[in-house]
Amino acid sequence: MQSPSHQVRYCQLNHIDRSKRRNLSAKKTRERCAGRFVLCLGLIFVANSILGAAQAQKQTQANLPFEVSNSQNKKWPPTEARKIYDVACQLLARTIRPDKPPALHPQFRLVLGTPKDEFVRDGARVEVHLRSWQPEIFAQAVVAIAVRDLLQGDQLQKVAHESVLLANATVDAHDLH
Repeated sequence: MQSPSHQVRYCQLNHIDRSKRRNLSAKKTRERCAGRFVLCLGLIFVANSILGAAQAQKQTQANLPFEVSNSQNKKWPPTEARKIYDVACQLLARTIRPDKPPALHPQFRLVLGTPKDEFVRDGARVEVHLRSWQPEIFAQAVVAIAVRDLLQGDQLQKVAHESVLLANATVDAHDLH
């Protein structure tokens, strides 16, 4: 049996041990919470960075005069594409009518990451397919689409028909002998 003084002392030590355990437990809990808080802040920062970059790219693409489909996330310069589009349209307009160039704004979708480079026109839908970003091919496609927009379907047929008539109506000088 324990003496009363021994019991009091044991209770005091036990109380001190419990108090230390609580303090240690509270400290560990605070450390774990602080660690989790920092981790959450880091995850929020990363998520915001990703969303911000995606938003910036969408905003850049929203300022483009054509649609873009880039499911394979191919690298391409939207600013350069915009400049090429604008310059190609201006040059073509001045080539066709130097005195009063028409305003050209061809509508199409740029599709990056396709199996081959091609220009696809299916009725009203027009697409420029590129395996990867290629400024020369892009510029050629913009010019081709803009030319088709200058001459509507019936005008295009008329020019084609007149081309055949004129080709058959002319005689080469060598053939007159």
